[in-house]
Amino acid sequence: MWAQLDQMLRLEIDPPKGNDNLLYDVTAIGNKGLLVSTQPRYASYGSDNFWTIARYDTSLTQVWEKRFDIDRGMQPSQVYQDSAFLYVLLTREESLKFKIFRMDYLTGEHEMIEGSSLTYVNVTDFKVLGNTAYLGGAVNFRPVVIAFNFLDKRSRVLPALYEPRSELVGIEIDNTHRVANIVVFNAERRQSKLYLKSFDYLGKITKNLPLESQKDKTLHTAKITSLNETEQFVLGNYTIKNSPYSQGIYLAKLNNNQQEYIKYFQFNDFRSFFDYMKPRRRERIKNRISRLREKGREMQLHYRFLMHDLIETEDQYIVVAEAYFPQYRSNSAYGFYPVGMRGNSYYDRIFDGYRYTHAVVCGFDKAGNLLWDNCFEILDYKNYQLREIVEVAVEEDKIVLAYPEEGTVHTKVIRGNDVLKSKEKYTIKTNFEGDRVTNAEDASIDHWYGPYFISWGFQEIYNGKDTGVKPNREVFYLNKLSYRSEASTLLPEQK
Repeated sequence: MWAQLDQMLRLEIDPPKGNDNLLYDVTAIGNKGLLVSTQPRYASYGSDNFWTIARYDTSLTQVWEKRFDIDRGMQPSQVYQDSAFLYVLLTREESLKFKIFRMDYLTGEHEMIEGSSLTYVNVTDFKVLGNTAYLGGAVNFRPVVIAFNFLDKRSRVLPALYEPRSELVGIEIDNTHRVANIVVFNAERRQSKLYLKSFDYLGKITKNLPLESQKDKTLHTAKITSLNETEQFVLGNYTIKNSPYSQGIYLAKLNNNQQEYIKYFQFNDFRSFFDYMKPRRRERIKNRISRLREKGREMQLHYRFLMHDLIETEDQYIVVAEAYFPQYRSNSAYGFYPVGMRGNSYYDRIFDGYRYTHAVVCGFDKAGNLLWDNCFEILDYKNYQLREIVEVAVEEDKIVLAYPEEGTVHTKVIRGNDVLKSKEKYTIKTNFEGDRVTNAEDASIDHWYGPYFISWGFQEIYNGKDTGVKPNREVFYLNKLSYRSEASTLLPEQK
């Protein structure tokens, strides 16, 4: 059995002196290995603006390293990767011009493609299909998607998107049909709707379909997957009327660009949805749901959800959604005012990050039926950027869930409705027995390939025991993790 998390390999990289100005990032590229990139956090006047990208194989051995000079003022704003290439969108503040850096994973061969967006767009979504990049954002509070062709360097604004009271939900690439699916939310007065709009590589619209829903339900997000040449599933979360709070997951089936059906799955009906709570609180919530239902009412939840891309296996689709809420703190100030207003205090609400509570994990069969659901508690985790923090490794006999915290990794192992191993917390191992971590920062984790995860971050380490080891070292580390029962081996310190 998988007794514990196996920390199989570790690589320590010595950052150069003055590394406070360097940003490190890791991109997992499956069984091709991973890319470690560095760039200046701030490009000061007269200094170089560059990237260094190194590729490592699955044994954490360096394959190649390359340096790329970047125009001053250009900053990476979006990243996309497919099976062969890494794409980085570089933009300049309030400029129409942009560049797209495209690099081959295996060889490191690259090109810098220059373009113009026709109008200034604050890009929030960036995808690539073949030789066309899609840059999505908003202009005058209306959704805009620009299709930029790498070959003729032309930019085209996609039609049928620039509508009032609308916002861009996302861009999804459909490799089966070779189209870009654009999801737009339209806040209509009577009933808000999601629209699915598909475009071919020429920018021609091939589908413009409103997703029909029950009158009291509003579809908020959409993840699309193709079943075959004619059928598609669309999954996402829904709310009641125009509330921002999710009440469950919907699943719609499309056939020949027509909606065949839509199903709703309430979180209140999930067997494990409230399992992140303490037992007494969980029991109170379930009792309240029962009492309200006896009166013909439904308890409204107050969760926002961040939906992951669908995970497809041979016999099911796995959905992962992370519950979060924006957190604010008060900043009070006392002012001096004329008589009658003295002593009044005024409070400003200051954004203080996103607080995560738990992740919902559930499986659907190919007929759209809910098979199982489970829960992964994420207590007291806060991030100032809204992003996915839970990583998932799906194997034949289990699903491993993981998320990072400074210097540690939290895990849970499930199989359908069953919990095989409850939530546990593991300290990131170092290379030597006498090591003591005095500081840990920027911890991250990603599902790598198969049963493997890769974790990385910075550690300051003191070692006063082991001979031949620096007493104080600061490292950027890469740790390969798995639940497979293989012998653990740690690489020696990199000099």
